[in-house]
Amino acid sequence: MSKTLFLSYPLNDEAFGYGNGNRFKISQVRDMCCGDTSNNSVFEMPTHYGTHIDFPYHFSINGKKSTDYQARDFIYDQIGIVEIDSEKVEDYLIKNKNLEIDHLDPNIQLLFIKTGFCSKRYTPQYWEFGFGFHPETATFLKQNLPNLKAIAFDLISMNSFQQREIGREAHKEYLIENDILIVEEVDLSQVSSQTQFNEVIIAPLLLDKADGAPVTIIAKTV
Repeated sequence: MSKTLFLSYPLNDEAFGYGNGNRFKISQVRDMCCGDTSNNSVFEMPTHYGTHIDFPYHFSINGKKSTDYQARDFIYDQIGIVEIDSEKVEDYLIKNKNLEIDHLDPNIQLLFIKTGFCSKRYTPQYWEFGFGFHPETATFLKQNLPNLKAIAFDLISMNSFQQREIGREAHKEYLIENDILIVEEVDLSQVSSQTQFNEVIIAPLLLDKADGAPVTIIAKTV
């Protein structure tokens, strides 16, 4: 039976930021309970917090920004998913050998990568000891999946806090060298490697000329 799912997290101040950094903040500035004519709030947040997308400008002064993409660039109908065996990940880095992609359609545009870390999201382990990606995986995926436009995964960042220098290089390999968008902190708790997708929409908050933005992900499964 087909389902329509949110694969993004609601924004709140409970989740950790990368490196235990800044979080989402919201405050009510008008309150009908206090005699105001309406309820109104303001919020403040980093662009790379919660479920969000990284654009190439995040790691290159000449990289594409949010406004360099069209709406059609965020709608996918060729989607794959793989699960990572966490017991086989070494040095907090996902490498080519951890990505079992032989069964995937080589024409996929979007690849979900589930590590299981979504179950640890509200623990310090999530930001401090989460996995990251080795730079080698970008070219590996692009060579085997030549139509790949984006990867999306259940980690706080592509950049493991334990391997920050390598993580920065991985960002560049994906965003700049291989033109693959990065979607971080995706809620993959409701899906598995057996899930089949009809369509996925990754809708970014329309910030002008941004290096990244929060996204809402809506997935239609078979």
